[in-house]
Amino acid sequence: MLFEEIIHGTQYYRSPTPLEEEWEGDIQNLKDYNLDALQIRINWRNNERVEGEYDFSDVDKLIELAEKNGRKVMMKFLLECAPQYVFDKYDGVRIGPKGERLRGGYHGAFYGGWKPCFENPMVKAAAQKFVDKVVERYYKCDCIILWNVWNEPRNRPIEECFCQHCRKNFGSYLKDKFGTIERLNKNYGATEESFETINLPAMSHGYWDIFEFKKYKAGKSIYDMLRFVYDGIRKYDKTRPIMSHVGFTSGFQLSLTDMCDDFTARDAVDFWGTSIPCDTLMQTPEARLDIQMLGDFLRAVDKNYFFHEIYPSLGTFIKYDTPFDMEFKLYSALGAGAKGMVYWQYRSERVGFESDCSGIMYMDGKPREVAFTVRDFGAALKEQKNFLSGCEAEKADMAIVFDFDCLLMSTIEDSCGADYTFDWCNPQFHYRNAHAGMYRLVRNSNRKVDYLGAKDYHRFSEYKVLYFPYYCMIQPEIKAALESFIKEGGTVIADEGFGLRTTNTWMQPYDVDFKPVLNARMRHRKLNSGATVSYKGKTGAARPFKTQYLTDDGEVLAVFDDGTPALRKIEYGKGKFYFFGFSVGYGYYMDGAEIWTEIVGDILNEACVSSYKYSNVMGGLYEKRLVNGDRQMIILQNATDELKTVEIEEEIVWCSENTTENLVSIQPKGTTRLIIKA
Repeated sequence: MLFEEIIHGTQYYRSPTPLEEEWEGDIQNLKDYNLDALQIRINWRNNERVEGEYDFSDVDKLIELAEKNGRKVMMKFLLECAPQYVFDKYDGVRIGPKGERLRGGYHGAFYGGWKPCFENPMVKAAAQKFVDKVVERYYKCDCIILWNVWNEPRNRPIEECFCQHCRKNFGSYLKDKFGTIERLNKNYGATEESFETINLPAMSHGYWDIFEFKKYKAGKSIYDMLRFVYDGIRKYDKTRPIMSHVGFTSGFQLSLTDMCDDFTARDAVDFWGTSIPCDTLMQTPEARLDIQMLGDFLRAVDKNYFFHEIYPSLGTFIKYDTPFDMEFKLYSALGAGAKGMVYWQYRSERVGFESDCSGIMYMDGKPREVAFTVRDFGAALKEQKNFLSGCEAEKADMAIVFDFDCLLMSTIEDSCGADYTFDWCNPQFHYRNAHAGMYRLVRNSNRKVDYLGAKDYHRFSEYKVLYFPYYCMIQPEIKAALESFIKEGGTVIADEGFGLRTTNTWMQPYDVDFKPVLNARMRHRKLNSGATVSYKGKTGAARPFKTQYLTDDGEVLAVFDDGTPALRKIEYGKGKFYFFGFSVGYGYYMDGAEIWTEIVGDILNEACVSSYKYSNVMGGLYEKRLVNGDRQMIILQNATDELKTVEIEEEIVWCSENTTENLVSIQPKGTTRLIIKA
C-alpha cells in the first residue's frame, strides 16, 4: 500500500471554475465532509498562454489555502489543454486518415486545447518545459501527496493520429518488434517497402495494420506519453507516488474509437486509477454488478488502484444520484480493494456541455443530498483506519483471464463498415459481452471471481478455474502455462473462438494450436445461426456463433439442436479443459437463461470453487470482503427496500450496526460493515 490510509478526496479546481472568490469557503468546508484531499488541475493553456511566460498565481493561492486548512493536495497535469502557440508555431495538430487537421478546440472538459499530437517532438519538448516549471515550483510543498501525470489517457478518435511523426514512430515500433521489413511482410503477408515508409491503415478491413496501429497507439504510445511526464517529475521529486487514471478502461471498451491498454500504460507510472465508464446510477442489477466488475478488473491491473473519478451524478439535467446510488458505489469500490476514492467534482460544473455535471455540491456551493453520504463514508474510513490501512481484497478461486490483443481483435471484427471508414458493421461486442457475462453469471450465483491479466500467466497456478472469453489468438507463452496449469489439476473454461486465429490475425485453417491438450479443427462457424443448445433438459440460444469442430476428444456434455457437439470436457493430466462451440458468457450477458448458469455451476462445483457465505445477489444482497491478517471486514450491501437480517457464522469483533447474538441487520438501501476473526 502506497499510503498509510485510504485517500478520500475530491477534484476541486479546473480552470476557470470554481471562481477565486469561492475558493476559501469551499476549502474550509472540505473538513466538514471528511474530504481530506483536493485535486488541482494544472492547465497548460491557462498557466502558459504565451510561450515561456508562466502565471501560477491560481495554483499558488490554492496551495496556500490547502495548507492553511490542513488539506492534502493531489497535483494533476492537464497537458491536453495546450496553448495556442503549440498549434500555430509547432504545427501540433493531429491528422486524420483522409488528411483532415484535427484542430484543438473548446470541448467543455478541455478548454481550448484538446489536444495536440505529443509524438510531435516540438510539442513534447514544450510540454516537458512546462512540467519542469510546475514541479520545480511545487515539489517542496508538504501538502502534496501525489502527482497525476495525465487525465484519462486514451487513444481517441480512431484517427488519432496520422501525422508524419506518428508514422515515423509507428515504423520504429514495428522495427523494434520485427527487426526487418522482410520479417514483418512474411508474418502478415504484407507488401511494405520499409519501416520508414510504412503505410498507415485507411480502414479496418485488412485487420493486421489496424491491429498493430491501435496496439501501438493504445499501448506503447500512451506509455511514452505518460512516461515523459513521470520522468520530468522524478527529476525533482524523488519520493511521492505518481499515478495516472484511465477514462475508458479496457474492461469496458467496445469500439476502436476510444482505447487504452491499461496493462501496458500502467507500467509508465507508480500506480493506476480509473474513471467510471459505466452507469453511475445503481438502480438495476446490471449497473450494480458493472460497478463491482470495474473494481475487480482494475485490481487486476494494479492492486493499489484508485477510483479516481466517482461521479455524484452525470447531471446535465439528466441523471442525479440518490444517497443509495452514491453509497453503493463507494462501498463497492472499498470492497474491491480500491486504495483511494476521489470525486468528480466538488461543485457542479457551470461551463459548456458539462453544465450542472457531477457536483457533490450545487453550483452555488450548497450541499446536494449525496454530500452527506460522502461525509458519512469519510467518517467510516476514519473509524476503521487501522484495519483499512493494510487490507487487501479477498482472493477468489476463479479468474477471468483478460487479453487486450483478443479484445482488440474482437473490436476490429466489429469495425468493417464502409470502405475508407472504421465504422461498426453488425457489431457483436463479442469479447466484452463474453467476459462481462461470465462475471455476472458467477456473481449472480453468489460465487467469487477475480480478473487476471493474460500477461500475468505466471499466476495461473493461484486459481482453481480460469475462464478465457473469445481467446482467439493463443500466445506461445500462455499455451505453455495453460498446459502446465491443466496438467497439474486446473480447470479451463475455453469459450467459443478459442484458437480461431493465428497470432498474425489470420484464420487458423488447421488444428487449434493447443496440442497435446486438444486435437480439434474448426469446420463450420456461423453468426446468429438460430441454433439452440441443450443441456440436462434445458435449452438456450447459441450466441453469437455456432461453431462445429472436427474432433473425437473428450466427453460431449451439451449438443446443438442438430445433434452435433456444443460442449466437450477433455481430461488432461489431473485437470479438465471445457471446449465450447458457443459462448456461454455471451449467452448469459444477452438473456441470463438458466441453462448457462447450470452449465457453469456444474463446472465450478466439480472444481470446488468457493461461494460467498451471505450473498444473495439475485435477491439484492451483495457481499465483499477485505482481509488484514487474521481479521476480515465483511461489507454487506442491501439494494432492496426491505430490511434484511443475516446470521453471521464467524466471531464478530465489531459491527457498524447493533447485533443480537450473531444476527446482523442491513437497512433498506443500506450498508452494514463488520469485522470478524477469519
